[in-house]
Formats: sequence, C-alpha cells, structure tokens
Amino acid sequence: MDEKKPIIRMYFVKIKETFVDLSEEEKMEFMHKDRENMDGLGMKQTMLIDCRWSNEEWDYIGIKEWPTLEALVKRAKFEKEEIETFRYVESKTYLGTLEIGKYGKK
Repeated sequence: MDEKKPIIRMYFVKIKETFVDLSEEEKMEFMHKDRENMDGLGMKQTMLIDCRWSNEEWDYIGIKEWPTLEALVKRAKFEKEEIETFRYVESKTYLGTLEIGKYGKK
C-alpha cells in the first residue's frame, strides 16, 4: 500500500436503542465529541447516505477519508475506549485506497 494515499473507510451503521434512548442533550454531546475527534485526526467526510427508508439492515452508509493509517488506529482506540461506540451502533467497515480512473488502464 502506498503510504501517501489517504485511507478510505466505508462503513455501514445501524443505530441501537441505547442511542435512541439518550436525551437530546446526551446525543448532541456524544456527536460533538465524536466529530471533534474526527476533525482533529484529519478526517474528511466524503459521503453519508441515509438509507433508513429503503433498508432494514443499515440506517446509514458512509465514506470517510483519513490522512494516514496511524490516524485510523488512534480513531479506533477513541471509539472503543472513549465514547464506546459499540454501545450505540452496530457497524461494519471496510478500508482501502482510492483508485478512480485506473481500472483497465496501462
């Protein structure tokens, strides 16, 4: 993997009842802390798709761009130890690098 390429993290999220049951103030506090961490690590939100109306398995599908693998390692630690994301969402993620326009070219 070319270390200079940003890391793309595609994710699928299903919101759990434990998040729904939080007060509006608790939800905003959680989301603010979460976003502050992502911004601090250099994340760029590329896409967030609300698919609650068309999909029973996932509420949101998103794509985020991260500057380095190190930033993602720090992010994973934050998600697990600081905000305990696993309590509030079910998720699946995939990592890769952006390769637009290279398929089939010499």
